[in-house]
Amino acid sequence: MTIRKTRRKNAEKPFHEAVTDLLFSAMANYEDFVVTYEVNPATKKKEIHVMSGKLISSDMLTTFKDHVTKQLDEGSGHHIRQME
Repeated sequence: MTIRKTRRKNAEKPFHEAVTDLLFSAMANYEDFVVTYEVNPATKKKEIHVMSGKLISSDMLTTFKDHVTKQLDEGSGHHIRQME
């Protein structure tokens, strides 16, 4: 009889823990942190994208802020907190 070895499953972190870790890492490394979603055309399900890194230039940030400001009455939001 052959002995079958089983692989240990890597315990995948829950989504909220992975996002929190990514946020803290981005803040510690002075990186950008972006959360957005899109609807997958094939499955019609929402897919959440969480990204960090050197993603947004100061010009892009200004454009985003202006875009959000124009859509405040439609439910857009913008929150700022000073960090040291």
